[in-house]
Amino acid sequence: MTENKTELLYNQLSKTRSQIITSLLFITILGYFGFIGVIAFNPSFFGQMFQGLNISIGILLGFLLILLIFFVTLVYVYLANKKLQPLIEKIKND
Repeated sequence: MTENKTELLYNQLSKTRSQIITSLLFITILGYFGFIGVIAFNPSFFGQMFQGLNISIGILLGFLLILLIFFVTLVYVYLANKKLQPLIEKIKND
């Protein structure tokens, strides 16, 4: 492989990685800032209890936030293996 083709592959790898990270970072920041925003401006909302259950909205949404981050991690691992790793292998084999 020529140096020019390697450079093109590296640029593609960098661009793809940036797109993946930007999307997932946006989702993560939106979730955290939304959660913190509600705590800051309307904390009584999180203190409300579900009718018939012994669990507050804040506890449930906190748990869902943890699940969101777990899901974001799974998506990143999947995309890294599916899109980034083949490009890395092509660059390494040069």
